[in-house]
Amino acid sequence: MPVLQRLDLVDLVSIGTATAVVVVLVVSIALALRPHRRRPLSERQYNAELFKRRMALEELSYPLLNEVRIRAGKGKVLKLDQVIRLPSSVLLVTSAPADVAGQVMVNSRAGQWRYINGQGTVGTMPNPVVSLRPLIHAIRSRFPLVRIRLLTVFPQTADFRGRPPRGCCHADGVVAAVRAMAADDGPASEAMEEAWEPLSTALRDAGGAPVA
Repeated sequence: MPVLQRLDLVDLVSIGTATAVVVVLVVSIALALRPHRRRPLSERQYNAELFKRRMALEELSYPLLNEVRIRAGKGKVLKLDQVIRLPSSVLLVTSAPADVAGQVMVNSRAGQWRYINGQGTVGTMPNPVVSLRPLIHAIRSRFPLVRIRLLTVFPQTADFRGRPPRGCCHADGVVAAVRAMAADDGPASEAMEEAWEPLSTALRDAGGAPVA
């Protein structure tokens, strides 16, 4: 084989190898930069997470109710995972959907919050302040001196692109969030002391009763 032809063949092989390496690098970089999509929780994992949260909250020193359900009219049921008595406020705890698997877009003024689900598409959930408005109004009308606070707990797969917004937390941060709210309350208030027993009794006995 002539020397020139042999050199051309070597050059072609070298060029082909270099091209393959470049292609592999480009593909690797593209995969690395692709938005990370986490797998949503299965129903079993989600229920286990709810149970773990419940046990952790029950170990705190604050009285609470678990799994409160109240009919709000037109077939709508208000669902609360916990109602917690803090020093001078009532904390209403709700859960975000289990299929949250990516970025969460929270807007306190919007009726719906958006998030990326396990299929990589946009899902929606009601703004808790809006959906719980009938209950909040009912509590305030009867106990005007009691502060009402909300906490929405998201699965670990939720991506807030930084610190969770006010009134939101990941499942592993719920205890810390409750303690921070309690510390923010300051000393126990007489209004909360007087309101808790009738309020907790009303919520406990609500069952299917509509919000007054």
